[in-house]
Amino acid sequence: MKNILWVFIFLLPLHAFLITIFKCKYDINVDLLRFWKELVLIVLVLFLFFKEYKKHRYSLKKLYHKNTLLGLTTAFIICSAVYIYFPFFELKAASLLGFRYDTFFLIAMIVGLYGWLYWELRYLLKMLFLSTFGVLIIFLPWYLFGDISALASMFGYSPEVSTYTANTCISFAQNVDGQHRFQGTFGWPIRFSVFLTIVWTLFTGWLFSSARFNKNQQYMLLWGFALLILPAIFFSYSKTSMLWALFAIAMFVLLSYKYIYNRKITRKFYASLWALVTLPIALVALLKWELFLHLWAVLNRLENLSKSLEMFFYNPIWYGLGIAGPASQIGQSIESAGNWQIAAASVLSVHRFLPENWYVQILLEQWIVGFMLFMSLVILIWYRLWFLVQEKKDFLSVGIATAYFSLCFMALFTHAFEEAASSYILFLFIGIVLAESMYKEKSWRK
Repeated sequence: MKNILWVFIFLLPLHAFLITIFKCKYDINVDLLRFWKELVLIVLVLFLFFKEYKKHRYSLKKLYHKNTLLGLTTAFIICSAVYIYFPFFELKAASLLGFRYDTFFLIAMIVGLYGWLYWELRYLLKMLFLSTFGVLIIFLPWYLFGDISALASMFGYSPEVSTYTANTCISFAQNVDGQHRFQGTFGWPIRFSVFLTIVWTLFTGWLFSSARFNKNQQYMLLWGFALLILPAIFFSYSKTSMLWALFAIAMFVLLSYKYIYNRKITRKFYASLWALVTLPIALVALLKWELFLHLWAVLNRLENLSKSLEMFFYNPIWYGLGIAGPASQIGQSIESAGNWQIAAASVLSVHRFLPENWYVQILLEQWIVGFMLFMSLVILIWYRLWFLVQEKKDFLSVGIATAYFSLCFMALFTHAFEEAASSYILFLFIGIVLAESMYKEKSWRK
């Protein structure tokens, strides 16, 4: 299993790049190949389920006994499966894709929980960093100094500079608001920047918990990786990722200072952290004010949220998976996201759109039941990771907890869970680190 996961983690950040080569360079049909990662997770989770089922003497009651995390996860997956079919009483491609977006990162967490991979975690992290470092060291200089158009003939990227359109060849650097936005090997710059924010905190946690390097080597490697990853986040021009990259640094420092070094948090310390976050924001806003201080983007997000609430109160029972969020854009240009209206006579007349808030999306698609199950899961994982940091008092736990907190907060402003490389990898690691504490808890309760 560990060898499968090594390859799985290494290839995930390269998924869109490989699909582009196969489809647009060599004209290979990739309809099934697009879902190789989900197929891997399904095979692994079925194998682990029957293994655990047998271990618990073929008793579901024993398997789920006092296992709140597994119970909530299963309940949410079942709830999502129900909303694939309802309320339209037919299966749609958007609904199936919505199920993939809403649930498969939780399946990755189950694989981590029951794969007994705790001692392999550092090797899996190394595969992630190796893949990410390779992407940045090759493509970031090309974006900054190379001929972007040359990549069209070399790898099959579209020579057009237009923004993303579903099921078509992607550009190497999408052009939005007149800016070429760096996206590495991903299909969209925001997805790439969210991924890099997660990797940044995981790398920091792994580096400072590694006994192989002394302090000077750790800081040298940290700054070396920062010189690649922070400019890559900046040139994605994602305001949400930039903000949360800074807040992730501040949160990592705060948790380390409090739980690893056992220092008292003073007002002076909070003031220093606030300066650490606000100074780069002020500098970026001054240097790129025309890109980051446009009011229409903020108003558009607020309008999306207000219309989402209007839709919910118009039809509070359900809309079904795929009616909102990334899955709703299947076969459409991303710019069509704003061309929607509130249903006046029938739910079927609602146009699909992007609420740009993952939690609101869950509320619209799965009603209060699905929303409460999902929020219960978010809070439970949050609590267990926080407790893990206090119990372990190591940098790796701080890094994983910070990455999770960052993803949850970014989901308030973008569809942060949609990118497989970010959500699958992070929740696999979350499952691995929570597995040990979960088994200790079950043993103690017996």
